[in-house]
Amino acid sequence: MASVVGISTPVIRLAIGLLQGVALLMLYQASEHKTWPATDGLVFAPLATIATFVPLIVISALGHLRLRTLAAWAVVATLLCAGLATYDIFRNSVSVVGISVVTTGLMPILPSWVMWWSLASILFIIHTLTISGEADRKLIASYPTHFDIAWKHGVQFVLAVGFVSLFWGLLFLGAELFRLIKIEFLAELIKRTTFSIPVTALAFSYAIHVTDVRANIVQGARTLALILLSWLLPLMALLGAAFVVALLFTGLTPLWSTRRAASILLVAAAALVFLVNAAYQDGRAETRAVAILRYASRLAAFVLVPLVALAAYGVMLRIAQYGWTPERITALACVIVAACYGLGYLFAALRSTTSMAWLEPTNIFTSLAIVGVLLALSTPVADPARISVADQLSRLQAGTEKPEHFDFGFLRYRAGRYGVQALEQLAARTEGPQASVIAERANQALHAKSPWELARAAAQPPTTPAQRGLHITVIFPIGATLPEGFVQQDWNAFQPRWKLPNCLVSDTPCDAILTDLDGDGQPEVQLFDRPGGVAAAFKKGLTEGTWSYLGAVLNANCSGVRDAIHAGHFETAQPTLKEITANGQRLYIGTDCVRAP
Repeated sequence: MASVVGISTPVIRLAIGLLQGVALLMLYQASEHKTWPATDGLVFAPLATIATFVPLIVISALGHLRLRTLAAWAVVATLLCAGLATYDIFRNSVSVVGISVVTTGLMPILPSWVMWWSLASILFIIHTLTISGEADRKLIASYPTHFDIAWKHGVQFVLAVGFVSLFWGLLFLGAELFRLIKIEFLAELIKRTTFSIPVTALAFSYAIHVTDVRANIVQGARTLALILLSWLLPLMALLGAAFVVALLFTGLTPLWSTRRAASILLVAAAALVFLVNAAYQDGRAETRAVAILRYASRLAAFVLVPLVALAAYGVMLRIAQYGWTPERITALACVIVAACYGLGYLFAALRSTTSMAWLEPTNIFTSLAIVGVLLALSTPVADPARISVADQLSRLQAGTEKPEHFDFGFLRYRAGRYGVQALEQLAARTEGPQASVIAERANQALHAKSPWELARAAAQPPTTPAQRGLHITVIFPIGATLPEGFVQQDWNAFQPRWKLPNCLVSDTPCDAILTDLDGDGQPEVQLFDRPGGVAAAFKKGLTEGTWSYLGAVLNANCSGVRDAIHAGHFETAQPTLKEITANGQRLYIGTDCVRAP
């Protein structure tokens, strides 16, 4: 299709790129000024994904798909963008009943990065399959066609990104040249989003067009990249085989002790799959490949199976021990995809001694499997948050997971709508084992202002007055003891906790100095975490037995300070610099540590 209604393809592509830039600019301005549709994430997120992906799909497909097929594919892509983005916002924006906060602080207006990545992968695969099928006029095109189209799109994207980067580099260079002669016009122009966003979209569409009509450039870059990559296959295959053999002598214990074995195994499997395809290419090149690459491909196929099997065993072992989490569900999805590759490549290696032709249907089938897996993970069908919440709740209710070890923070901050709803149910719980403890911790999670606050509260049980008395050592005056009211005060309720020395809220030691800092005849308490950390001062309140936080002790972590304080080598001194009073507030200079001579 060289043209549409008499308009040339280059003009149409550039027009679409310009319209995309204008649409993205309007969305950006709405988000900056907090106007509709940026006030509603359920509207803004679908518009943002549609404006990002659909124009690129049309630009890339123009000239390669019949108009009817192109329109149908554009509609499907639009529905995918809108549906997945809407669900992502829906699951991640939930107000807690009775509390004016949301799981993410504010209602998000953009999908999560995971959704962006998943959506891009889904669209890329379907786009490649659609154009390949159109090229061969078949539902499932031949493997060489699939290979050529997929690599062409990948190289086009890389070259387009490089072109846009160089384009902006030259604009910035030109702006600096004009600034040398005191002309600021270009420098000011490229700072404006009204210029930068549309121009970037226009430049990207132009790069896609040039790389499309200059197919020999793309093919040459692809060929060079594949030749270089294919010669890394023997190295990776030998390393993988050596690792598998070494396991026979070391056993699996060192492997699992790393606590990240499954992820490394899956990355190694992915590297083998990628390099095998670099050597095999479109299938026609495989028969021309040198013997070492053919043997390396077969060795890699045999190594893939144990690597994937070990990764699957590691993931299932963690699931059996600790239940489902989003990370483990994602890891299991990766294992499923890797297993498709591993079994298909093994069959290809066993079926023939001269060619791995079964690699071709394996790649096509697995690409469809990837689309299915990503769609399931991105929808309620297999939403990692939904599955994880249901599993963790069942473990808690069954007593497999004790309330003191249960991750309420996961429900509050990492499980979206499903997690918050589960917390509200647990907070209202009145029956069952340890119902009151569970309800208390669930309420604490619902009212937490940050994950950090919740994690610290969960990690540090309330400290008793007796414990504080044991943790704090008064080093001045010698033989003195802490005021009774200071020890008895409930410092666990103080917020924010990070301002307090740890000895007031946890099982850690402190040094204390009792000295009159304000000249009222009453000693203030200064606490210093040992061996280092927070240092703060406290003053006796007007009410008997109460104490208030005065502020942090600056420079307490300078070199040698803690040692001198612990040894009793210190004295009171007047401020070196005067202070300024403004609106009742005292402004003082916090000087840096003095350098050691």
